[in-house]
Amino acid sequence: MILAEVPLKVTLFGEHAVVFNRPAIAMAITERLRVRISEGSESVVIHSPNLMLRGLRVDLKAGKADAEQVLNAFSYVVEVIRYFGERPCVIEVESPVDPSVGLGTSAAVTVGTVAAYSRFIGESLSLERIAKIAHEVELRVQGAASKMDTYTETFGGLVFFEGGEMVKRIQGVDLGIVAGYLPRNSTTKDLVGKVRGIFERRRGIVGMIMDSIGELVREARQCIEEGDLRGVGELMYINHGLLNALGVTSPEVDEMVSRAKRIGVPGCKMSGGGGGGTVICLKSPWTESLFDLHGARRVNSTPDYRGVVVKGDSAATDRSG
Repeated sequence: MILAEVPLKVTLFGEHAVVFNRPAIAMAITERLRVRISEGSESVVIHSPNLMLRGLRVDLKAGKADAEQVLNAFSYVVEVIRYFGERPCVIEVESPVDPSVGLGTSAAVTVGTVAAYSRFIGESLSLERIAKIAHEVELRVQGAASKMDTYTETFGGLVFFEGGEMVKRIQGVDLGIVAGYLPRNSTTKDLVGKVRGIFERRRGIVGMIMDSIGELVREARQCIEEGDLRGVGELMYINHGLLNALGVTSPEVDEMVSRAKRIGVPGCKMSGGGGGGTVICLKSPWTESLFDLHGARRVNSTPDYRGVVVKGDSAATDRSG
């Protein structure tokens, strides 16, 4: 059996603006998704005991699925198999969180499947190659995709992106982030489309908002590198306000962020696509109580610096990139 463990991620600064080639900062977290691959008999069988699919399965050879939602949820796995070529096996995806909440589960499924399946068929890929293939798979499935999620989860750490490329990994920093998520009322695809539509109608105004987010991200990088947590917190609140102006926050998250500011949490914002989903705050005596009060499910959010890890073969993964 081959096992790939992949960290999930939070977006610290720059979501949505990164789609318009502005910079962004993401962070891999210690909450890890797992992809297991074992020998099969005649075809590829994919299933998940807990990815909100309750053990539903899909058999590629028979073309059968227990529900249409399975084919959609596992489309990234199927595309990885198509990329490398089919070999009979059983693929199991185990996620610690609900899908589509802004923590990069789709990217983690993609990265984990690329890393595990390539090892299963006898290839030992560098981290750079895993990230490139995972991004290509996301492009095939989604039609458009940033490198941010796949590269952050492949390499781990705090990652600074600009111009659509990974520019720098920031190592050895723990900002004291608490993360959790609320139910979502919109998908990331819909929200990205919404922002694109507003941009087309109001290029001047929305362009200035995107420029402001880009400048904010650069200042945030400097604050992180200098250990200025007060500055990081201030910029988190500003970033949330700019995302609210783009219409991608939700009333529930806005209320939570507003309360955080009132009770003295040093920084708080939405993270990811929006429409509900993930919220991140800096630690304070009141932060965890804030998440509990709003019914947000907290996740393990300390930084992960290992990136994807593959186990179960005598061959060692080349981590040189």
